[in-house]
Amino acid sequence: MFSMSTGPQYWGRINPEWSLCNKGRRQSPINVDPEHLLFDPHLTELEIDKNKVSGVLQNTGQSLVFRVDKDTKHHVNISGGPLAYRYQFEEFYFRYGQVNDKGSEHQIHGYSFPGEIQLYGYNAELYHNMSEAQHKPQGIVGISLMIQLGERSNDELRIVTTNFNKVLFR
Repeated sequence: MFSMSTGPQYWGRINPEWSLCNKGRRQSPINVDPEHLLFDPHLTELEIDKNKVSGVLQNTGQSLVFRVDKDTKHHVNISGGPLAYRYQFEEFYFRYGQVNDKGSEHQIHGYSFPGEIQLYGYNAELYHNMSEAQHKPQGIVGISLMIQLGERSNDELRIVTTNFNKVLFR
C-alpha cells in the first residue's frame, strides 16, 4: 500500500550558495540535504485547490503522466508557500521503481523513496498556458511529493493507483 508523507508543515529556502538552483539550470535530479536548508518563519502553507479535473493518464515508459484536459471547466490552482503567483495545475508525473527503495527521482539526505509524485503548473497570472510559460521567468512550478510504503492507504492516491493496470504505453 502507498501512503503519502508530507513531512514537516513548514518550508525551507535553499541555501543561496547552491548557485545551480538559483540559476534554474540542471535542477533534476537533486539530493536535498536538510543540513543546508534555511528555515523561513514567514512562509505560509502551500494551498492547492480541491477541484476535480478530468484528464488522460499515460505510460511514457519512464513514468505515468496525468495531463489535465484542455477543455476542463474547473482548474486546480497552487498558491501560497514560497509562491508569489497563482499557478494552474497542468500535469503530474508518478515515478516508482521495481524495488521498494528505488522509485523516486530525487533524494532527501541520500535516501531514495519508493515513489514520487511531481506536480507541475504554470503561472496563470502572467501566461496563458504551459507552453508559453515553459521558458519564462516565474513560468512553471514543480512540487515533488515523496511516497512511503505504509499500513494505511491514502484514499486520494488510491484513485490513481487503482487505474495503473489499465494504462497503456504510448
